[in-house]
Amino acid sequence: MKRAIVAVSFGTTHPDAEARCIRPVEQALRAAFPDWEICRAWTSRIIARRLAARGEAVENETEALERLRSDGYGRIAFVPTHMIRGQEYERVTAVAAGLPVSAPLLDTGEDLKWMAALLDDLAADEGRTLLAMGHGTDHAADATYARLRGELTGRVKLACVEGRHALEGIMDALEAVPGKALTLMPLMLVAGDHAKNDLAGDEPDSWKRQLEARGFDVRVRLEGLGALRDVQQRFVEKAREIMK
Repeated sequence: MKRAIVAVSFGTTHPDAEARCIRPVEQALRAAFPDWEICRAWTSRIIARRLAARGEAVENETEALERLRSDGYGRIAFVPTHMIRGQEYERVTAVAAGLPVSAPLLDTGEDLKWMAALLDDLAADEGRTLLAMGHGTDHAADATYARLRGELTGRVKLACVEGRHALEGIMDALEAVPGKALTLMPLMLVAGDHAKNDLAGDEPDSWKRQLEARGFDVRVRLEGLGALRDVQQRFVEKAREIMK
């Protein structure tokens, strides 16, 4: 029986972010499941339109499933690379309609403890407090970020570019950081638009510029989570769970 895994990401228009953060996750899945076809799908329709305008085509989750069925694949599973059970993840589960779908990166209490430890290691590597930028959402899954905050060590802070966990809400805690020294990094699969503009951009409203204006010593770790081997393997583990 022909078997396929659909590795589903939100997507990006930045070739460097695709190469460093999405492709390595797909390659890790390919290495872990050599008898399965690994194909790509991206859920963002906006990104798909932008790529199409420059002559690049990427299937969405519906198109990938229809093609695989048409090509005679009898066993199909979805491995989303989304952070939480938000709108994009729900789009995948709706299309899968009963087919196996692995959990997002931040799902169980064990996932949150694992991520907190990973972020703490990165903070230790930086030798200063790490401020992570989550995406955030108006979906109920936004509560996942609050749960993650509850697991973080003192040298890791978290805020989101959207949703209820705004940067301003933790400014008092940041003011107490030793030496006001921070390293900023995205808590997102890719270091794309949000990381390059909202986090590290040169406009006055970027987190970097806002914090510098308040006297913080700011560095930027412009690295998406998908570039980290530990994260790549975590997605492999989640895929293995649904293959049992």
